[in-house]
Amino acid sequence: MTKTVKIALPIPSDRLFTYLVGDIIYEELIGKRVLVNFGKRILTGIITEISETNDDSKLKEIIEVLDEKPAFSSKMLKFTRWVAKYYYASWGETLHAALPQGMSPKNMLKISLYSDYDREYIQQIKSSAPKRAALLDIIIKKDTPLSVGYLQNELGSENISHQLQALDQAGIIHLERYVEKEIKSKTQKAVKLPDSLINDKDKLNSVLAELDEKAFKQGLFLSHVYLSTFNSREPLLLSKALEDTAVSSSTANTLKKKGLIEIFQAEIDRSQSVFEGEKLSDFNELDHMLNQEQSEALKIINQSAGKQGFDTFLVHGITGSGKTLIYLHAIKKAIDAGKNALILVPEISLTPQLTDRFEKSFPGLMSVLHSKMSDGERYDSWRKISNGNSRIVLGARSAVFAPLENIGIIIVDEEHEPSYKQDAKRPRYHGRDCAIVRGKMENCTVLLGSATPSTESMNNALSGKFKLIKLIKRGDGASYPDIDIIDMKEEKKSGAVKGNFSIRLLKEIIDRVNRKEGVILFQNRRGYSSYLECSDCADIPMCENCSVSLTYHKKIDLLRCHYCGYTVKAFKTCRACGFPEMKEVGSGTQKIEDELAEALKNMGCDAKIVRMDLDTTSKKGSHRKILSSFARGESDILLGTQMVAKGLDFSRVTLVGVINADLQLYLPDFRASERAFQLLTQVAGRSGRKDDMPGNVLIQTNHPDNMVLDYVQSGSYIDFFNKEIRERKNLWFPPFCRLVLIEFTGRDDKKTELAAEAFGSFLPGKNKYLVKFGPMRPQIYKVRNWFRHIIIIKNDKSSDPSGNILRKYFDHAFEEYGRKHSTSAVRINIDIDSYSSI
Repeated sequence: MTKTVKIALPIPSDRLFTYLVGDIIYEELIGKRVLVNFGKRILTGIITEISETNDDSKLKEIIEVLDEKPAFSSKMLKFTRWVAKYYYASWGETLHAALPQGMSPKNMLKISLYSDYDREYIQQIKSSAPKRAALLDIIIKKDTPLSVGYLQNELGSENISHQLQALDQAGIIHLERYVEKEIKSKTQKAVKLPDSLINDKDKLNSVLAELDEKAFKQGLFLSHVYLSTFNSREPLLLSKALEDTAVSSSTANTLKKKGLIEIFQAEIDRSQSVFEGEKLSDFNELDHMLNQEQSEALKIINQSAGKQGFDTFLVHGITGSGKTLIYLHAIKKAIDAGKNALILVPEISLTPQLTDRFEKSFPGLMSVLHSKMSDGERYDSWRKISNGNSRIVLGARSAVFAPLENIGIIIVDEEHEPSYKQDAKRPRYHGRDCAIVRGKMENCTVLLGSATPSTESMNNALSGKFKLIKLIKRGDGASYPDIDIIDMKEEKKSGAVKGNFSIRLLKEIIDRVNRKEGVILFQNRRGYSSYLECSDCADIPMCENCSVSLTYHKKIDLLRCHYCGYTVKAFKTCRACGFPEMKEVGSGTQKIEDELAEALKNMGCDAKIVRMDLDTTSKKGSHRKILSSFARGESDILLGTQMVAKGLDFSRVTLVGVINADLQLYLPDFRASERAFQLLTQVAGRSGRKDDMPGNVLIQTNHPDNMVLDYVQSGSYIDFFNKEIRERKNLWFPPFCRLVLIEFTGRDDKKTELAAEAFGSFLPGKNKYLVKFGPMRPQIYKVRNWFRHIIIIKNDKSSDPSGNILRKYFDHAFEEYGRKHSTSAVRINIDIDSYSSI
């Protein structure tokens, strides 16, 4: 019998592939990363099983094992297998998603054009081999080395290997194969005292005394190294030591020759950069006394945690009720019991303030994981967690895959946020729901926290699936802010409006600026205006790659697609009719910023405005910089998109203004009312969080009679929930069914449509388990030059609670479709529990 292993590869196939072990040590292979040949490619896979075979004649050997210890524990393999199965993705794709960027090296093929290529050949193949000609046209236009993935995406076909080989043999292109570089730990020169000096204090004192008298700079440097040895757990970098003491490298070299210091290569923890910069929290909140309501909530949570079993709590606390304080104390209880903690947050913009608050309470115990970190930072953070050097992990959605062991508590803050749902790449998982499943596998306590819980979570709490904890009072005795609705139609009739601002809101802003208090303004649209429109023929510039209008960014005078990034210089004249006037329609955060600055200036107010949206936070550290400036009072007004709507806790904020609530109220989505209620309630809660600084909220709208605004103004979550759950039940929407989106994408619209129709024909139209809608063309029918067709499935949760029957239908449809209609020109993605607005 020959020893073999089964490996999960990052491809859209749930099959495990068998490879020979060869001379590799056989023990503890499960969960390790390996490089393997797969067809003409080299991929990184994960060993999931060990097996044996009698016939190894057709099997390939593993090229290389990349890990000394498994990258995935048995629990994480079980968890990722569940994620893959539930969200209908391959196990290999799921394991790939669970690793930081750079930990899955693969074979790369770069394609470049020979400078002396045969131009006659190109003319010849245009009719005989149009696909090859189209491929070559892309290569010529780009005129730079390209990857296979880029060409597949541009051509809209995954099967291009034969075309590339033909062009290579014809001497038109050059193919260069190499294995992508794996991300590694970083080392840098560091300095320390030799053991002979550390263990002999008399000798050390004698050396220092002699150097102070004869070689002052050497003595200064040696003293600095000595102090660092005992005052810091981290290695002292040579460059830092030289900078701190203002001595030259020759001084260090002299001390090294004398045997008084050692210079060595130390591993650098790049993840520590997330803790750098001005702190947004300056005190340990664990020293803060809990009020009675918070104490009772913590007692219930700790009692459950003490049983060391699985429980899920929904902590429904109004904004400012102290949910984070409860989290901190619950984590401390877990840490004191020798357990670890995992905290998920929905927005990267929340991580700087929360990171500082948690780090202040648990110094040196925490690691952070989110997409704004560099590959090196995430890798180092992941390794610290994997090696057991971090007790607490805080991160966005993907942190649910953190290799943290011995978990005592999992916290999902702002659990209602749709950003917990992955909607771009497989697996299209929901971070909150995965956190609950992981908590069950870890046999630990799970806390879901929100001032505005999702309809699904509150339904689970009221039905007994979750345990409900209510916090109805604000911490520190602060009162809930007064919320006023401003009818912009009436304000316009009376002439009390300047641009997008009512005079009333402007006066309130000026009042707060004069009192040195903070103002937060919310406009959930970035850019300058929604789009440009011809004043004569009403033509609207559209994206060349997507079926959406281009957003106008005035400061850089560009039109930009927020789906694919396509950018073009703003048109001064209409491209359709030539009319020389394009008007700006709608208002994004850039326009609001300009209007506000001008209006305040004209009213004699000199205010500092900072804007927080995707355009201003693209650079590393920008979130912290903006929030620090506002926290210090260096800026008076924080203007932004939904980044400013939740989680931020600044006691100086006494006014929140919503510029246009209608942007949230009338979206074509069954969740539109819920999202509007949540966003408006959350942003309102940023105001008046200190007992001696009461808050106000002004919400501008053209539809003051909308029922959602009544619920926001009254602060009645439960009344809103009761209305929403009745409507969901009547219309058979989640949580009463499982909503599934099947998306078909391809470069050829007709082929994509036919594929959708073929696949749909193998699914039942309606039975006790599901109802099918479509195929249909969605509102946004093209994204990045890929045409879209969709099928929507409503899967009954009462008759198919786990979704197993639904998956059997999908298995059957894929089998039949693959046998009769499958084409590489069309991609199929299944989105379980979809949050897509279609």
